[in-house]
Amino acid sequence: MKIKYNSEIISGLIFSLVGLVLWFLIPSQVQTLEKTAINAQTFPRIAIGGLVLFSIGLLLEGLFTKEKREIVVTAESFRSTAFKKEMRSVVYALFLIVYCLLIGRLGYIISTALLVVAVMLFYRARKWYYYAIPLGMVGVVYYVFKVLLRISLP
Repeated sequence: MKIKYNSEIISGLIFSLVGLVLWFLIPSQVQTLEKTAINAQTFPRIAIGGLVLFSIGLLLEGLFTKEKREIVVTAESFRSTAFKKEMRSVVYALFLIVYCLLIGRLGYIISTALLVVAVMLFYRARKWYYYAIPLGMVGVVYYVFKVLLRISLP
């Protein structure tokens, strides 16, 4: 089977939609009582606004480009190194989604420690300090935010 696609159109459309959804979620996710021009929602709005603008630019570039890439899907393509590499990225993204679901229930320290261990095991880290360094950083980040800055973490 042959599939023709334009990656600029696909990427531009996906990130434009994600950016627009995030833009409308900002008031419910980043709540503020401040009425000034610069508040807690300012930086997220700038970042997401930039994402939307550049995604629309990418979408327009794809619409005006006639070049389409072609991929041939066969049984061997599912056994290729490139496919396996992409699947590792998908599994990593699933780890992050599970982490987002767990952090509210288990809290920052436990869920982040589980994420670190899961990622290290998935990528077959063998040395003990490959685990110790990020787990130590989890503690350092917790200490800095919770104790020094007095910012509550989940």
